[in-house]
Amino acid sequence: MTLVKKTFVLFFISFLVQLALLALLMFIGYGNAQNSWIEVRQRQAEELAKAVLMQSSEADQLEYSGQIAIYNEKGELQASSRGMGFRGGMTRNVPSTVRTPVYDQNKLIGYFIIGQETFAQDSANQALIRSMIIVAVAALVLMLGMSALVAWYFSRLISAPADRIAKSLGKIRQGDYTSPLVDTASQELRQIAKAIESLRKSLLDERTLRTQWSHDLAHDLRTPVASIKAQLEALSDHVLQPTAERYEAMSSELKRMEALINDLEELMRLESPETRLQVDEIQSKAFFFSAVQRFEAAALAKGITWEVFAHVESFQADEHLLDRAVANVLSNAVRHAYQDSVIRMGIEQRGDKVELRINNSGPTIPPEDIPRVFERLYRGEYARGSQGSGLGLTIAQRIARLHGGSISIESSEESGTTVRFLL
Repeated sequence: MTLVKKTFVLFFISFLVQLALLALLMFIGYGNAQNSWIEVRQRQAEELAKAVLMQSSEADQLEYSGQIAIYNEKGELQASSRGMGFRGGMTRNVPSTVRTPVYDQNKLIGYFIIGQETFAQDSANQALIRSMIIVAVAALVLMLGMSALVAWYFSRLISAPADRIAKSLGKIRQGDYTSPLVDTASQELRQIAKAIESLRKSLLDERTLRTQWSHDLAHDLRTPVASIKAQLEALSDHVLQPTAERYEAMSSELKRMEALINDLEELMRLESPETRLQVDEIQSKAFFFSAVQRFEAAALAKGITWEVFAHVESFQADEHLLDRAVANVLSNAVRHAYQDSVIRMGIEQRGDKVELRINNSGPTIPPEDIPRVFERLYRGEYARGSQGSGLGLTIAQRIARLHGGSISIESSEESGTTVRFLL
């Protein structure tokens, strides 16, 4: 059932409930009016009978529109209205169950009998009933019309933005991420619309990034492949001599391609929803010692020294993944550090998290490049000649996010370049 139909059904049920309440109120009102009418007629009949029996001059001034027969205490008919079937002066024994006694100062002076007219037989009441029926029918039609109108309005109020949301989802399903979702006035639907709009932008950004990534990846693979192919063809045609240096250069290109493919495989594994952390208690000093030892040879070749501090004795993380993330950052730090400079790394407490910090002194990263350094295969002008795959910081960021943390980077001439993991 559509939302419009559901809305109409709900309003129709509401209309039936209102109709039932109206009918109940009218029934109660009709009953009260009938009871009041009977009480008034009984009182009028009693006043008339008393005046007639006491031969009061007020008898001619009293009005009683119904049928009535008045008897003295002996049961002799004293007066009657037309239609009662009695004549003045005639005796008529009337069963005591239907006659009403009349008293004067607690003394029985006679009886009276009234006709069996019903509330609906009274002409005035008939006019009232007709008016009530007309009003009820008018109210029924008005309520039905207003309910239908309100149901239509609210159904359109709900279904129109819902239709827009459905159309936007349909476009997203078909791969069209370029059409923004129009905002809706409904607070509840606005939240859904915002979530869908956020999804659309994320998918659009992801597609743009994936397209750029494919182009960059093709370029990064095409360049070494073309270089190796050209050299092999030249060697085959004896244009170039098969020297050890030439084979070493081709081997270096192949290693670079291998590193890129390995990093791509690692990133795809980390981005898989099935990836789970193996969290352990990590000893800070041992962790840093292992990281420094891995790059000790490269650091010694450039005269780089290390400064390590550990203000936190231990912390919890997936040691294998965090080691990979730190290694990617340290690889960049050593590669871009100045000759005979210092690389500083350490860890300290930041509220309920720990901050792992790595700092080097080298060429600064331009401010316009900093927001993009974590993009896949992105290399700024400062790193065009780098031998890295362009995925190291992307992998590090993914690992930080898997830990529920973040990674940031700052770079300036005064303090060098600092990478912070907040875990």
